[in-house]
Formats: sequence, C-alpha cells, structure tokens
Amino acid sequence: MKLKAVYIELVHPKAPYNFKYSTRNPSHFPTPTGDEEENKIWFTMRWQEEPIGVKLVNKGSVDKPAVEVSIYSKNKLNYAELIDELIYRLEWNEDLSELYKVLKDFPEIVKKFKGMRMFCIDDLYEYLMITILLQNTHVKRTVKMAQGMLKNYGDLLEFDGKEFYCFWSPERILKVPEEELRALKVGYRAKSFLRASQDYLKLDEFEMRNISDEELRKKLLSIYGVGPASVDYIARDVFHRKNALDTVPPWEAKIYSKLLNVNTVDPKKILEIVKKKFAGWRGYAMHYLFMDLNWKHKEEPIEWFGKLMPY
Repeated sequence: MKLKAVYIELVHPKAPYNFKYSTRNPSHFPTPTGDEEENKIWFTMRWQEEPIGVKLVNKGSVDKPAVEVSIYSKNKLNYAELIDELIYRLEWNEDLSELYKVLKDFPEIVKKFKGMRMFCIDDLYEYLMITILLQNTHVKRTVKMAQGMLKNYGDLLEFDGKEFYCFWSPERILKVPEEELRALKVGYRAKSFLRASQDYLKLDEFEMRNISDEELRKKLLSIYGVGPASVDYIARDVFHRKNALDTVPPWEAKIYSKLLNVNTVDPKKILEIVKKKFAGWRGYAMHYLFMDLNWKHKEEPIEWFGKLMPY
C-alpha cells in the first residue's frame, strides 16, 4: 500500500523536551514497523481502522522544542484528532517538573535526560501483541516471530521512500485458525494472540484512560496472558500512570539493587524502598534510571548488566 504525505504540522511539546531520548530506547527490540535516524523517526500505526505512516523530525531544542509531524495515509482523516492522539501517546503536554524533584539524588541522570518522555507509540492492542512476542524467549527469536506474523497478517506500507509493516487488527487475527498461527513457529503464543485479541475487543481503550489506577489494573488483568508485571509496564507506557510499579521480578530486583545502591535483592524490600524514595513517581523514576543504564550499556557493554538481562 503506497501512502502519500497528506498532512504536515509543526507541534511544540511542553518544554523541556529531549527528542533523542524521547524517541529512542536501546532496550527495544527491532521490528520492521519503523526506523530512526539522527533527529528523525518513522513508524506505523492503525488509526480509526486505517493503517497509516508517521514521520517525526526534530526542528527545535530541549528548551525550545518543535517537532514536524508528517502523516501519510490513503484517505483523508480527522487530522486534529490524530495530532491530539500523538500528543497523548508521546506525552508532549506532560509536566515532569515534580519528577526531577523526586530524582534529586540523581542529578547527573536528571541533567542528561531532562525532557525525556516515555517512548510508546503503540496503542494498547499493539503493546499486547509485542508483550506476547517477548514472552519467555530471546530477542533473536522474538524478531523472527514478529517478522513472520507481520509478513502474513500485517499491512506493508510504503511512504517517504521507505517500507514498514503495520500491526494486524484484532478482527483480522481472529479469523486465523490457531493451527495456522502455530505453523509460523510461535508456539503457545498462537493461543495467546487469539485470546488476548478477543479480550481486547471487550474493552474501551479510550475510556480506560480516565479510570482510577485500581480499576485500570483490574481491566488489564482481565486480558488473557497479562500478569502483574505486565500490568505495570502497560499502565506506565500506554496509559502514562506515573506511579505504576507494584511488582518487581527477581531479575529486576538484582538490577534495582545496584541502581539504588542498597544491600538487598529481595523483591519485596526493593519495592518498599522504591515506593518510599520515589513516592508518586516510582514507575517513571525507575524508567529514568534504567534508561541511563541501557544507554551506558549500549555505548560500552556492562558485564553484570548483560548477564542479568533475560534476553
């Protein structure tokens, strides 16, 4: 499907805004759904049932941010609504000044990443599919499974001289027999793709943005295959709940121990420390610390960190 640029708008995120660290995450596994260059990123998304392409170009600075948004689609859309959606997903109107007060003991990290927002361009459904692909395996296999699923059930889009896949819709995947999915060597995930898609269609993602943290947690746990740890990531990344961190897996507790410089790797004790130290912002605060570690590991591999990562 060849898409033409039909709408371009210059958007000014709330300052400070760091384009580099807000649009790039070295811990994300590569998928054929987008690409990045210095001061540019491309990605696909499904908006009002239509697959579209988006290009973001940094046109400003941390203190005077400006991002040029180009929308590529086959048909005309309500662009005002779409821009509002991107502002929500990319947190361009978020005020993180209180976060930096919470991170007062980590001035170097605040200085380096000030203006960094969560990087999640996916809606709830796409995030669920990615979560399933990541379960209990290594990155190499995840990438292979993602490529196979997207090639068979996604939409191949061509825009701005590039080709990327857009994730399949839940309605489309539910027409596929489980045996056909298993033939792509995704294992038990075949059932998870189908069951999670059924559960997703029972929910109203936009309504969920306005409910309490506790109600959100209940609804997310009602989705097949979503456990307590996944809820934290989804609530933080997709729904921007700043305090979303109620479960610390054992492997993460070992990393938290080093990041916080404490003498325990007990998940419950680690969580107590995080709750006390980063009250109201624990999900975001730990994201900042993890991002600092991930970027350092990318620039110069950290042996202990590499051994603890589950992939």
